[in-house]
This record gives sequence, C-alpha cells and structure tokens, in this order.
Amino acid sequence: MSMLTGTNLVYTKQYNLRIVHEVIRVFGPLSRSDIARHTELTVQTVSNLTKELIASGLVYEAERRQEGRGAPSTTLALNPGGAHAIGLDLDRDHLTGVLVDLSGTARQRIHVELDFPTPAEALELLVETANTLMERQQLRPEEVSGVGIGVPGPMHLSEDGRDYMVNPRAFPGWHDIPLAGWVRERLSMPVFLENNATAAAVGERWYGGGQQIKTFFYFYFGSGLGGGLVMNGQPYEGFTGNAGELGYMPLAASREARWGDDKPHVGLHFNLPRLYEKLRADGACARTPEDLERLLCEGNPRLLEWMDIAARHLSGLALAIEYLIDPEAIFFGGRLPDRILEGLMGRLGERLPKRRLGEKPPTPAYLLATAGADAAALGVATLPIYESFAPAPHVLLKQGRNQAPALNASWAVAGG
Repeated sequence: MSMLTGTNLVYTKQYNLRIVHEVIRVFGPLSRSDIARHTELTVQTVSNLTKELIASGLVYEAERRQEGRGAPSTTLALNPGGAHAIGLDLDRDHLTGVLVDLSGTARQRIHVELDFPTPAEALELLVETANTLMERQQLRPEEVSGVGIGVPGPMHLSEDGRDYMVNPRAFPGWHDIPLAGWVRERLSMPVFLENNATAAAVGERWYGGGQQIKTFFYFYFGSGLGGGLVMNGQPYEGFTGNAGELGYMPLAASREARWGDDKPHVGLHFNLPRLYEKLRADGACARTPEDLERLLCEGNPRLLEWMDIAARHLSGLALAIEYLIDPEAIFFGGRLPDRILEGLMGRLGERLPKRRLGEKPPTPAYLLATAGADAAALGVATLPIYESFAPAPHVLLKQGRNQAPALNASWAVAGG
C-alpha cells in the first residue's frame, strides 16, 4: 500500500494538512482511522486537520462505513468544487484553455486555432479566454486558485530573476516578453508560466497514470518535441528550468537537413508545421493532428516513413533516459493522436531490446499518457492547484522565496 507520511516536527501543520488532503484525494473516501494509517499521524491529529479541511470546503463527510465491531465510521471524500484553476496552453498554432475543478475534471474548455500570434494578440486572447472560462462557470476571480500558462521551451529567467520568459525561438519577435507578469497584472490573479512538457508531466503525476509512480519521464509531442521529468514525486526543472528539453539535442548534419536558419537538432523532425508541409508536397491534406490520424488510417507512406525515422530518434533518447535517470515509467503524450503515439511506442518496443545491454536492470514501463490532446492545458491548470495543495518539500521551509502559502480557502486571493 502506498504511504504518504506526515511529520510531527515543529512548523509542519501546513505540510500535514496537505498530506491529509492528498491522501483523501488519491485514496478516498477514507475514515479518519484509515487516514491515520496512511500518514502515520495520530487519529487526534487527523481529526483536527480534517476539521480545517471540511471548514475550507476542500473535503466533505461522505457515507458511513462499518469497521470492526464498533459504530460505523464517517468517511471523508474530496470536494471537487472546493477549488478551481485555469490552464492556458499557448503554442504557435493554437490556444487551448480549460477550467478545472479539484478532481482535475475540465468544467469548461475553449480552443482557438492560431498562426504565430504577436505578443499583444496573445495577451488579449489569454485574458479574454480566462475571463470567458470564469464567466461560463459563474466564478469570480477570487474563487479561482490561479492561472497556469504553458508555452514551448526552452525558457529563460528575466534579468531580475523573478519571472520566466517565453522562448523567442518558438515565438519569433517575443524576445524578453514578460508574459506571466502581463497576464498577472490584467487578471489580478496568481499566474504560473511553465514549459508545456513539464506542465503535462505535472498533470500526469497529479491526476493521471503517474499518481502512483514517483519517478518518470514524459515525452511531450506538441508543435515540436519536449520532455518533462518527475523525480521522487516532484517535478524536476533543473538549474535553468529546462530539464527534459531534449528537442534541441544536436544532430550530425548528415542525418537531418537544416530547416531555415536552424542547426540540425532532434526537434526538427518532430516539428508539426514542417511535417504538414512535407505531406502537402506529396498531395496530402495535412493541417491538423486530426489529419495525421486520418492519414495513418489510410496508410500514407510518407507519414509511415516519418514515424519510422521518429522511432529511430526516440530510441536513442529513450535509452539515454533509461540509463541516466532510471525511471519507473516513460509516458507518451501531447497533441499527437493516440494512434500515432501507440505506433511510435510499438516501433520503440521493437528497436529497444536490440540496443540494450544484457547487464541492464529491468526496464521502465512505456505508457500512453491519459490526458490526450489537452495534456498541456490540463497540466498547466494543475500548477496553481499543485502549488496550493501538494505536499511538496518546500512547504516545510519556515522562510524563503519558495515558501508555499497555507492550504486554505483564502489562498487564491493571497497568492501572487
């Protein structure tokens, strides 16, 4: 049985609140004695903590359950409407916005096709989308934990070190654009900017197939190739915030031709606009991921060739991940249709055993991610909720810029 252990050290009430909330979210409904067994906290401590969670509207008393010979015990369950957050996945070709509840269910969704928006256009669209999502759900800004914005990586810090900046390679003309700050100022809400691959990995860890997996890698297929890494249950971003950005891995010039001014790198092969262009040159109609699924069903030879080469690139990357990180699982997700992802995974399943050394320990599971095409939007929507409720180690800190606010219903208006 998985265990999320609380602590009886000083200054850890907020951490224990998050631990109890997390146990109820993942394993509930549970009785107070069940929660105590999961967390190794005393029943009295659990009782005091659950009173606060109930008062905050984050959990509620559910059905009564017979346990042993005594009177039935009241179980506690997650209240999905106890918190909401907004996720905005911005890429060169689309904006997807979702409003999710505490269970990770998308209550509202907006999708807009784009064509390399300018910073001003993107700002207005992001603000308009966030406001529309709240209006449709009849929520006021103070009732929303925050807004997560996902963008293609790599990212870099502003000169003052306070904000991540959008990658100008993905968005030409966006050099040093403080997008998160702009949106925060317009909406007066906490705003989190993250590369979409890491965000998708966080969403998979919080709500998807990664809930019971502590260390995994996430191959993210958006308009290009990205990666997200979760280690020991926490997202790992690296020194510059770009851990997992394997799309920019350099290639020998002979293996991949240049495209524009780009030096050859792995991500060029996975660039969807470039793939669409190649397919259209062969007379195929290809402008969206849905078109790719149709072409796969038709057995389009150019797409099948693309998948074969993609598997060759991915096999080297996957082996490096296996040997360097030793993950329990590697997920495949993003905007590519599940059938194409499954085709890539099947090709890897044929290639990898031939390349591994016999001395290597057991290999990780290769899994299809659960969120589908909205993985990045759902992932960044998770970020404000994750920051508010996850039992992350930094919650134990008494002070410092990374200290998380208290887990309670008023956090959304206090954060920023």
